[in-house]
Amino acid sequence: MIKAKVVLVDKLSGEQLADPVTTIASPAPNGSLRIRLPDRVRSGTFYLRALNGHGQPVAQSVEFQIG
Repeated sequence: MIKAKVVLVDKLSGEQLADPVTTIASPAPNGSLRIRLPDRVRSGTFYLRALNGHGQPVAQSVEFQIG
């Protein structure tokens, strides 16, 4: 079983947003992930980063736009 915390990262600043944070657990993670964004998330280019139990990055999504 693989477990990871998924966070939203602002590409321009490299800042990891405090919210939303989602935890995934799967024997073989693949497919899609749906995350609800709070209204305070502004427009920009972002990516998702998966962190292991030690808080170290283990995976990263492609960049995407929030407009």
